[in-house]
Amino acid sequence: MPRVTVRVPDQMKDEMDREEDINWSEHIRKSIRERLGGSPSRKIQKLVGDYQSNLDRLWILHMFSYGMSKRYIYESAEEIFGEDKDEVVDDVETDLEERGMENMYDEIEEGLKVGDTIQNTVASYGISKIKEHVKESIKDSPREVRDGIYILSLYIRDRLDRESTSINPEGVERTWEIYSGSEVDIDDIVSTGLIYKNHYNSNAYNHWYYKIPDYGLELIEEMISDSSDFGIYHSDPKKSTLRDLINEEQSRDFLSWMNGSSRYVSTYNEEEDIEDQLEDEDIDLTLEEFTEAREKLIQNKVLLIDYSPHRSSTGNRSSRPARWAYKLTQPALDDMPEILLENGLPAH
Repeated sequence: MPRVTVRVPDQMKDEMDREEDINWSEHIRKSIRERLGGSPSRKIQKLVGDYQSNLDRLWILHMFSYGMSKRYIYESAEEIFGEDKDEVVDDVETDLEERGMENMYDEIEEGLKVGDTIQNTVASYGISKIKEHVKESIKDSPREVRDGIYILSLYIRDRLDRESTSINPEGVERTWEIYSGSEVDIDDIVSTGLIYKNHYNSNAYNHWYYKIPDYGLELIEEMISDSSDFGIYHSDPKKSTLRDLINEEQSRDFLSWMNGSSRYVSTYNEEEDIEDQLEDEDIDLTLEEFTEAREKLIQNKVLLIDYSPHRSSTGNRSSRPARWAYKLTQPALDDMPEILLENGLPAH
């Protein structure tokens, strides 16, 4: 592209010299962009249109729309495409900057933010290509990864109506590992394109999290309706399975320890804390029996382990240690109260 020289009249130059606090070069660039580029939504539509035939750029633009750190866009793109995409990420960032669209949280027309408008435009003109790529990638993944995607779906059954959602990887990886009986890595799910990798850092929190974008939630909802279409052959626990588990003494005692749909345990000294709780609450389980019951409930899709990161004390917030959250899965919650009442346990 040829270099453009802008000559500034003497009168304007004198005015610029007097206004030292204004970044005039940036002011001029923005004015030119606004004059030549049209409305913000029109600029986004044109950019998405330019990218329609290039899946790499379209997908990376979608990652930028969530306000993700550029560092983790690099990493997510490399996982998804199986090769370094740093130059493409840099090019997309440059295209956004040239249109004055680099801040995804800036409000544009009718109160919509830049990121929202990009997502809406991609959803209208290009999301089908991304979804089809992800669906085929899931089908082609090893069974262990497809198992992990099913486990992931259990974490977000109550969040499918959102535009996007986030999960902490520690709980998903731990549950998935117990379920599959082997070492796992959530980045293997990133490689299918279903989720994006990111990191959050503030005075209160500092932790990894994984973003499930709009199309990811749509695909998981489709998967719940017909998992075989994704090469995933799992079914939610049946009432008969739940009844069998309740009739097993260890599982029954474990659920008594939970005393409801969830139970929180500190990640530090977890085993000692559980042993103390079992003793204090007069629950007849050894730690070994507790571990066996936990494994059986997870493998039967009745239990998952979530993770809540450490929070430092800031402002009016009190400090809180990192915790594991033992939770009944949504499919189990749908039927468990009735079955618990049948067997004489409180259905909290």
